[in-house]
Amino acid sequence: MAGRPFSVDTPSAGRLAGLRWGSTGGQRLLAVHGWLDNAASFEPLAPLLTNADIAAIDLPGHGHSDHRPGGARYHLLDYLAPVLEAADALAWDELVLVGHSLGAITTALLSVIAPGRVRGLVLIEGLGPPAETPQQGPQRLRRALERYRGLHGRVPPVYPDLKVLTAARVRVGDVGEAAARRLVERNAREVEGGFTWRSDTRLRLPALQYMSEPQVLAYLAAVTVPTLLLIASDGILVKHPATPGRVEVLQNAAVKTLPGGHHLHMENPVPVAEQVNLFLEHLATTG
Repeated sequence: MAGRPFSVDTPSAGRLAGLRWGSTGGQRLLAVHGWLDNAASFEPLAPLLTNADIAAIDLPGHGHSDHRPGGARYHLLDYLAPVLEAADALAWDELVLVGHSLGAITTALLSVIAPGRVRGLVLIEGLGPPAETPQQGPQRLRRALERYRGLHGRVPPVYPDLKVLTAARVRVGDVGEAAARRLVERNAREVEGGFTWRSDTRLRLPALQYMSEPQVLAYLAAVTVPTLLLIASDGILVKHPATPGRVEVLQNAAVKTLPGGHHLHMENPVPVAEQVNLFLEHLATTG
């Protein structure tokens, strides 16, 4: 079910658009999508959540939200302030953060810097940022800057119809055709000759720098709020060698493995909703 469109103005990222479900008085859930996705990522899940007031935002550069100004990039840590500012604009002093993939990485980090405000975390197929050894850093920086320099002057591709655009999104990986179509419908912009992406081309640039694994573990160990981690049986986390060590440092987490792939909240939302509803009930009863 499509949500109600809304938008908020933020000091650090301009206008953020999004979708809302539920009604005032339920537990406040701020939902944050994954890389190259958008707020429509939560359309299958949100209507299944009970006693919840849900706001799903498009991160900067994604969906209908503003792009970063010219010359800027999209650094992982730069997503933190806009998400917190969205909560400010909604006047939500306390809230539960729900994140998928990149959104799960972002919301976990936010819980570290604002533990008094974040009542709980739902992490779907995301547990800490990518990591690399310090020795890998120079090559990453060199490669990232080469890609950045090569982006200037490039014209975004134009696709003849949404079917071709959807197939292109499927090729990016980890999402089926039906879910991809849902994401594309929010992320397509009609232009002369067909359609192109609304999302900022710069989102596809590689990161300039990754954290080391000890740094990631330090951040995850600092997550103290009640946490529900949902791992897909055929997703990214179950295959990642760092996942067991990352799970081990979490202090207050319930970990559930559910059938599905990386976008299980879109492609198999019922068991996801069951787990999230149980988690929200627990939060409500424990105050």
